[in-house]
Parts: sequence; structure tokens; C-alpha cells
Amino acid sequence: MNDEVIMGNMRPGWFRFFQKDGVEYPAVTLVLTLLSVAGLWSVSSYGYYVLVEAFGLESGYNDAPGLFAAYYLIWTGLAVLWFRRVLAGSLVRRKILAHAKAMVPVMAVFAIFVAVILPSLPPVSMWRAPSDPPEFMFASGWYYLPKSADILFQQVLVASLIYTAAELKLRLTTIAIGMGLMFGGFHLLLALDGFSPLYVTRFTIAATLFGLVVPYLYLRLKHGFRWAYGLHWSFYAFDAAVTHLILAVPPWAIN
Repeated sequence: MNDEVIMGNMRPGWFRFFQKDGVEYPAVTLVLTLLSVAGLWSVSSYGYYVLVEAFGLESGYNDAPGLFAAYYLIWTGLAVLWFRRVLAGSLVRRKILAHAKAMVPVMAVFAIFVAVILPSLPPVSMWRAPSDPPEFMFASGWYYLPKSADILFQQVLVASLIYTAAELKLRLTTIAIGMGLMFGGFHLLLALDGFSPLYVTRFTIAATLFGLVVPYLYLRLKHGFRWAYGLHWSFYAFDAAVTHLILAVPPWAIN
């Protein structure tokens, strides 16, 4: 029996991951995808702050919702173009139209939350809010227009990374753990922006849990994008509602 074949069969899966497969090395492909995702995300974030400073805005999403909605839609298009190969199965016209049609009632529910439910909640107290509050705490409903586009951009990056990992035959558990660590680790960086420990902690925990779940949504459910986008958006809605209730202006202060 061929000794090379025997040794090849005995090599663990992770070792084969670093071997040449056809014309590419799987590990190199994954690293390049990670770098692409990190690059698109980082440059888009940097561009956001450049625009905020250039226009002299205090809160980009709240002060110029149309501008930043368009900004993140452009980045979404660039991300789709960059990852068009791995997203090819999702870019079929029939699927795009089906997603758009199915998302109409979902977005209508989100619009009701923004236009009806959110304004009915008690306002956040400036005295109870952290010294460097996140934008959404004192934002109007228009904040969620660019936020919706931002979430769409993020989901394109997430889907591209998950589909690439699945294409490289990584186990679902491995992908989930990797996404959880990546999402959680990224949100830990919020501490560098001066946000309160409570804010950083809850967003890091939520991001980690989302990272663990989202590969299952994309790879096991029929309409993974819809579930992932809806879950992602719903967290911000839930967090905003809870924040308004916990940090509400006391009734005696309103009167």
C-alpha cells in the first residue's frame, strides 16, 4: 500500500485545511475573505466619521439620515460586487425579488415601531444617560433609516464570510464559534470610543450570541437573510425600547 496515501488519510482535517486544494489554499482564501470584510468595514466606518466632520454634524444618522442611508447603500453595492462570486447563488433576480417582497411587511412593522411605538416611550433622561451616550439614545425616528442601510451592509459582509467558510467545508460549529468570537471581539472595541462599561458589555454579549446563531440562519434555514436581517434590526429596536424605559425622565421632572 502507498505510504503517502496512508499518511494522507491520517492527516487531521485542520492540516488539510492548509494544503493546496485545486488551485487555491483554503486557509489563504479564508484569510483573504476576512481581510476583505475587515477592510470594507473599517474604511466605511472611517468614511462615516470623515463625512460627519466635513459637514459639521453632531450625529450623522440623526442629522443627515438621507445622506448616510445613501452612503451605506453604496457600500452595500460595493460589498455585493466584491463578493459577487460567493454570493452568486443569492443574486438571482428571482431570489432578490422574493426577498424584497417578503421584507416589505417586515419593514412596515419596523416603521410602525419607529413612527408610533418609539415616540410613545418616555424620553431618556440626560441625567441618567452616560456621559458619552450612543447616538440612538437621543435620536429621532429618522436615525433608523441609515441604520437600516447599515445593517444591510453588515449582513452582506456576514453572509459573504459565512458562505465562504461553508464553501471551504468548515463545520457549522466551527463557523459559529468563529463568528461569535469575531462579533464579540469587535464590539469590545467600543470601549475605546469611551462608551460606558454597561453599554459595551451588553452589546458585546448580544453580538457574540448573534455571531453564534447567524451561521445557522444562513446555512440551515430557507430564507436565512430575512431571519438574520430581522433579528439584527430587532435587537436595536429592543435595546432602544429598554433604554427608554430604564433611563426614562422621572414623571415629576416632566411636569
